[in-house]
Amino acid sequence: MNDKITESEFQEIIRRRSNGVIDFPQFLDELVQRGINEYEIEVATGQATYKGVYSEFKTDSQANLIISVNFNKNKVLEAITNISLPFLDFLQEIAEAGIVTYRVFIQEKKVIYLGIRGEEIEEQLRI
Repeated sequence: MNDKITESEFQEIIRRRSNGVIDFPQFLDELVQRGINEYEIEVATGQATYKGVYSEFKTDSQANLIISVNFNKNKVLEAITNISLPFLDFLQEIAEAGIVTYRVFIQEKKVIYLGIRGEEIEEQLRI
């Protein structure tokens, strides 16, 4: 494992994922191999922050969504179940359900979704 990933190496992994060259499990595997062990998505903007022991990278904002003030756990769970949605559609769904941010813990294979008032939903990734 090399935990000193460069910006260009990081951008190449993101590009390959965005273009469908690698699938989600391969994406996570490549991140872990390069020392990135978690990332957080700000739902309103779609901006991601990837973190490793020695590295942190942010992506550009991709959206301008309004987060609902009404947390709807069932709607979040429905969106998680339908994870095959395109990324921006998924963000729209969870924004409408009151999710502000979510953090993916790659090695633990879990995601924690945080609601508008601190609500939490934990998902175990099935990859």
